[in-house]
Amino acid sequence: MDALLTLSSKGQLVIPARLRQLLGLQPGDRLALSLEADGLRLIPQDPAKTSSAHALIGCAGYQGPPLALEQMDPALFAKS
Repeated sequence: MDALLTLSSKGQLVIPARLRQLLGLQPGDRLALSLEADGLRLIPQDPAKTSSAHALIGCAGYQGPPLALEQMDPALFAKS
């Protein structure tokens, strides 16, 4: 499916609703823009496929008090 987009005075593009639905895009979703030899490419970014460990902080939903590293993984500090 192709679409003709118009760049706004603020540098914004609107992705047509049909394309957003087909791609499962929601408001606030992030897209990577890359410059290719024949034009631009938009790539939806799946937050579950992050390469940044920092972005995963808190994803397990721990509700207790803060713990020292030694408390989180005793095996790491066990003497052999």
